[in-house]
Parts: sequence; structure tokens; C-alpha cells
Amino acid sequence: MKNTSYALIFSWFFLVLTLSAHAQDSLRIMSYNLLMYPGGTSYSRQADLQYVLQSYAPDILGVCELETEQAADDILTGILQNINPDFRRGRFEMDHSNPNGTLHQLIFYNYAKLELVRQGYVTTQVRDINHYTFRLRTATGDTLDVYELHLKASGGTTNEQKRHNMILRLEQSLDSLPASRYVIVMGDFNLYSSSEAAYTEMTDPNHHIPLYDAANRPGSWHNNSAYADVHTQSTHRNNNAPYDNFVGGGLDDRFDLIMLSGNLLDDTQSLHYRTGSFMAYGNNGNCFNGNINDSSCSGTFSQTLRNHLFEVSDHLPVVLTLVSTQNFAVNTTRIPQIRIFPNPAGEYVYWQSEAIPGQVEIYAPTGQKVLQCKAQAEKCYIGRLKPGLYYVHFQGTGLAIPLVKR
Repeated sequence: MKNTSYALIFSWFFLVLTLSAHAQDSLRIMSYNLLMYPGGTSYSRQADLQYVLQSYAPDILGVCELETEQAADDILTGILQNINPDFRRGRFEMDHSNPNGTLHQLIFYNYAKLELVRQGYVTTQVRDINHYTFRLRTATGDTLDVYELHLKASGGTTNEQKRHNMILRLEQSLDSLPASRYVIVMGDFNLYSSSEAAYTEMTDPNHHIPLYDAANRPGSWHNNSAYADVHTQSTHRNNNAPYDNFVGGGLDDRFDLIMLSGNLLDDTQSLHYRTGSFMAYGNNGNCFNGNINDSSCSGTFSQTLRNHLFEVSDHLPVVLTLVSTQNFAVNTTRIPQIRIFPNPAGEYVYWQSEAIPGQVEIYAPTGQKVLQCKAQAEKCYIGRLKPGLYYVHFQGTGLAIPLVKR
């Protein structure tokens, strides 16, 4: 139990450091295939997804395989705005390319740093590619175009050609932009190697806006242990119940990518890629053909995080950081200033706030409410709780603050 407590305390400090490092001069980007969310499983994945998103704290979150607009609202209000009340989402679009399609892409973003000025879509023979244009809330107001896509799945010549055709449609959209525009293209590319026509098309240096792979790892990725650290699919070795819709086989494919315009690789630009920040989030590089949460896959990413990733999807999210040379005009006046202490806590946890809500609730990571306390008391007895990670939710504020019980 002592080792478990220390592990949980370390996980909490890692979480706090991650959130604290979310500086005003950076944009944290995440793309995540959510696997038929929320209907792809017989159980709720909300608490697991919240843990993953809170652990990284993205400013831009692009998702694939979102089933409904209600699911989009649930992610926004039930998860992201609990982490940061400044989150907003793009307009939910039914698939114009395939009106019978049930899996959609969408962008969520930190409104304090970004203004969504335009939203559109590119039709293809398979499904839409969603296009979002943001203005950065900096002195110069740089423009950033983000495309979230989900290319045709599966191997074979026919499917490779469909992926290539989709990228040709993307290139037509890129050709309509100024050559100086900052561009991110991310999502589930379903590519098996960098020799596929879709990949070589994107990275053709003769294009109006050529794209560059943030990982800079060309090669034949499928079932190749040399690329174990960038594999993103599948998080599961088997797809037995209740994981029937998960693809099995273990981590052996690199389907999820983030592609960048060349100017984002130039660190003299006002907005640029932080070298080395790209990650297959949760992948310690030692889980080839295994479950992402196998105990043998230990490393920088904790067992707790990998357990939650295992429950959310058969894909891992991919992430990176963009650096701005100018500060964002972040308005923090809307965020309540509430402090909890001590943390880690023993028998009691205390809080201080200028405006106390009606109730204070403590939740387990599973989403189960385990305690409710009167806010006016400014303390709560937690002595009966088992050691571990919890979340202290202050009603009416949108804040859910991590708490470690010793």
C-alpha cells in the first residue's frame, strides 16, 4: 500500500506540473480517435476520457469518430469545461460526403487563446475533412488553419487509392490559402507506411503548402518494432467483451499523425513547433504488439494514465506543442480562485475561496461521487476514503481540482 500511495502522489505531482507548465506562450495540440464515441462501448468512458484530457490539458483538441452532437456537448460541458471553463467547440457538422455516415470529426478549443473565425469542410468520396481557421489572441493576431481528418481505413490498393484521393481534395483546399499561412493537418490517416501515395502527396516539396510529419519518422510502420514508440493503434491485444468494437492485435500501427506547414518548423517564426514535443501520448516505446496498460510497458507515462487510455479507445492520442513568441491575452477573471490544502491530504481537506458555492463534492476517477460537504465549513472529513486520486468539484464553478488522499 505504501508503494501504491507514493505512485499516486507522484502521478498527482506530474498532473499538477503538467497543468502549471501550460504557459501563456504555448498552444498544446491533441488529436484523438475516440472509437465510435460514445456508443462504441457498453460502459461510460467519460471519466476515463476526462482523466486523459486533464493529464495533458490541450488548447486544441481534434477528435475523430464522434457519433452525435449530444456527444459533442457532453465532452464540452461534462469534461472540458470542468477542466477549463474557457473551452468552446466548433459547429457540429453531419457528414456531407456520406449522409449516412455516423462518425464525425470536430474541434474543441481554448477560447481564451483562440478565436474561431471560420469553419468549413472538404468533401471527398469517403467522408468530410473538417477545416477550422483560428485567430490567435496575441498582439499580431496570427492565423492558424487546422484540418481534422479521418482517411479511409484498411490495407489494399483500392483503399490506398481512396486515401490518396482524399488527400488530393485536401491539397485543393490548401492551394486556396496564402502560402504563408500556419497549417496543421491531423487525425487518423490509416497509413501503413510513408511510401503510400497519400503521404508522398502531402509531403511533396513542390506543393503550394507542403506538409511535414511532426514526428519526422518516415518508413514502413506496420508491425515494425523499430517504430514502437510512435505506434498509436491498437491499445488492445484482444477485443473480447466488453471491448467488442476495439481492434485487437496490440500496438503495431502508426495511424495517427500531426502534419505541419514548413513555417511552423522555423523557430524564428512568431508561431512554431517546439522541437521534440510530438508524442504518441501514453506510449512508453516498449509495448510492441501489447496492451497499452501491460505492466511491462512502464516508463514516463504512468500505469494509471495507461489504464484510462486502455478504456477510452483502441487509438492513442497524438500531441505536440506550438510556441508563440508573444503572450496570449488570457482573461483569467472568469476563473474562480479556489485553493485546496493540504494536498496530499490526510483526514481533512480545506479550501479557501472568495466566493463559496453551495456544495463541495468529491469524486473518484470513475466518476462516482464519494462525499458531499458544505462549502461554508471550508473543510471536509476524508479520513474514511481509501488512499488514491480524487477530484474536488465546486458546484457552480466548473472546477474539478485533483486531490490525493494519503
